[in-house]
Amino acid sequence: MSARREFQSKKRILIKAGTGVITDESGGVSLGRFGHLVEQVAELKKRGKEVIIVSSGAVAMGKQKLHESAAPPSHNPRACAAAGQSGLMALYETLFRQKDIWHILLTDEDFLNEERRSNFRETVDELIRLGAVPILNENDVISSRKTPYTDSEKRIFWTSPYPPHAAAAAAAAAFKHSSVPPLTNQTKPNQQDNDSLAALVAGETNADLVILLSDVEGLYKEPPSASGKKGELIDTYQHDAKFTIGAGSRTGRGGMQAKIEAARYALSRGAFAVVIASGYTLNVITNIVAGARIGTLFVEHPERELATARQMASCSRKAAQALLALGPQRRQALLGAIATNLTAAKAQILEANQRDIANARENNLRPALAARLVLDDKKLHTLASGVRQIAAGEDPIGKVLKRRELADGLVLEEVRVPIGVLLVIFEARPDVLPQVAALAIRSGNGLILKGGKEALHTNTVLHGIITRTVEQFGVDPQLVGLVQTYEQIDELLQLKEIDLVIPRGSAELVSHIQHNTRIPVLGHSEGLCHVYVDQAADLDKATRIAVDSKTDYPAACNAAETLLLHRDLLADRRAHAVLDALARANVKLYAAPHAATHFPDLPRAQSLRTEYSDLGMTVEVVDSLEAAIAHVNEYGSGHTDAIITEDKEAAQKFSQFVNSACVFHNASTRFSDGYRFGLGAEVGISTSRIHARGPVGIEGLLSSKWVLVSQTGGSVASDFSAGKRTFTHRDIYPPFAPQPASVFADFQPKL
Repeated sequence: MSARREFQSKKRILIKAGTGVITDESGGVSLGRFGHLVEQVAELKKRGKEVIIVSSGAVAMGKQKLHESAAPPSHNPRACAAAGQSGLMALYETLFRQKDIWHILLTDEDFLNEERRSNFRETVDELIRLGAVPILNENDVISSRKTPYTDSEKRIFWTSPYPPHAAAAAAAAAFKHSSVPPLTNQTKPNQQDNDSLAALVAGETNADLVILLSDVEGLYKEPPSASGKKGELIDTYQHDAKFTIGAGSRTGRGGMQAKIEAARYALSRGAFAVVIASGYTLNVITNIVAGARIGTLFVEHPERELATARQMASCSRKAAQALLALGPQRRQALLGAIATNLTAAKAQILEANQRDIANARENNLRPALAARLVLDDKKLHTLASGVRQIAAGEDPIGKVLKRRELADGLVLEEVRVPIGVLLVIFEARPDVLPQVAALAIRSGNGLILKGGKEALHTNTVLHGIITRTVEQFGVDPQLVGLVQTYEQIDELLQLKEIDLVIPRGSAELVSHIQHNTRIPVLGHSEGLCHVYVDQAADLDKATRIAVDSKTDYPAACNAAETLLLHRDLLADRRAHAVLDALARANVKLYAAPHAATHFPDLPRAQSLRTEYSDLGMTVEVVDSLEAAIAHVNEYGSGHTDAIITEDKEAAQKFSQFVNSACVFHNASTRFSDGYRFGLGAEVGISTSRIHARGPVGIEGLLSSKWVLVSQTGGSVASDFSAGKRTFTHRDIYPPFAPQPASVFADFQPKL
């Protein structure tokens, strides 16, 4: 998974605003960029983030102030800092509305003295606990560095917080398994400007994400040409990348080399990621935190960020082979650990979910989609229980389906095997992610997921929990990939490395996928479920089942959308009683053409194929059981349909001739669910007529292969064609326990 997608789940964010961001071309304060920086920080605070700012600008503001005063112009940076520091903080206080900010000035000695370092850390933690935004800057007025603020190499010198020989050891201890080279005494952050200060502060304060804002968009493979033409922007920094370092920033004391060294040092001290980006870009901070591909990214494993869709699928397939090598007991333990970690991370998951819900409200997300977005304690408990149920079941991989003796000493077996790599695309519902991941792991498949943008924060947290658990068991976390853009999906849909696509979402989504790939597609486009109340229905059962089918979870694909009433129910007013019960449950009823003649007060249904996904419901009157069956087959989606009747023969006929994946007798359509079927969870509901229909659990994610074993020391086909050996073709039973006969096995329909 791209590290950028995990930014949303990171708590503590350090932002370095360079002088080039704070000031304009004339050297004065850029109030527009300054104000926009504060707006973005305020937005992060609203989202529950902990923000630290390392700010430049005091010297530049001091120069402006001294130039405008009656005093002679001064170019002494100490004097400029003294003149500008109070103005810089006054501006911050004004923009932050004079609250929730505190200023800390630092010098080299603060990082060399252990007591000062400890005091600094405690102060920052306490300020953040109080809800403040610490704003840090170098105390240029009393800094021990001499003007003109350069070392022997004409660069600003920020010392490492460790003695020379301890620096490398400390960095190595911080990231023992890091691919980032440890910073030795020669490579410790001797940077110019506040980039190195930001790196040091990030290490001391345990910042998760560091954003270095400058007046350039990131790291380029080569500096801009003399004409100003920009080179290629580097998306992700590679340690062995070849590029040319250009001049420093317009006003800051640092250059790109300083930023690179600062970024690598921050990683070595435990930062999850560093991004170098332009402070001129609109919403740059909030967009970076949201996972947008802005600027140049520095991470521990840069190779994972550069994977194409094909590489992602290939890595998932390779990881699936390692998953199979774990064996059934370790795979079972892995699923148990995922369930435990989901429960343990409840607070983090629900916090991310609340952010998604808040965004849904702000963006006026349709109520049906918003309802599917919600996670709560009960759903999380059900999720964890479902994962444990999957783990507790019999290991399906390698199960013998058929065993046949072809000839004496020659035995053929059909055994279950994983399909390969699954691509599952779903909208809104974040609970799909752990369900599908658990099913893929139990069935030994690789998995690539694409969740809806509505659940971006929740999906990111859930995916991180699963991949970290997978990695703890020695399997590449790329076993379960997560993509965020539809451009990536379009590429994946063309790959032969994907074996099965499972879309879960709107009819438009499923139709788009079906028409844009040659990969087999398993799923359903709509959930147009019916409840038919037969003339022989028990009124109490009819009322309870109709209300439950509609109201238990109206946004679900197995919620009833149409109620069919036999015309005989009108005479004794059982039909009216059912409609009254639905109305009391706040169901909004719409009359189809025949129902409209009997219930003229009901508004007319716009279509007989409406999937309301809310408390709306179409009502229609039919003349017979056969008419009900014809209506369901004509206007339904082949998902789930139910008959309510005491007439067993009518129930058998309905079950036999309704062409749906699930057909129920005297039961709510809401039972059409993998968890309720005892499958542990489901990857989706299939209305296709391929190998899996209805709720698709583990068995639907498995294929089979034929294994032929010769027990005679070697078998050749020519022996049979020459008559030396003969086929017996004798089935060997039982490859597994015999199954009970269907309850309708002896039914012969009367047509």
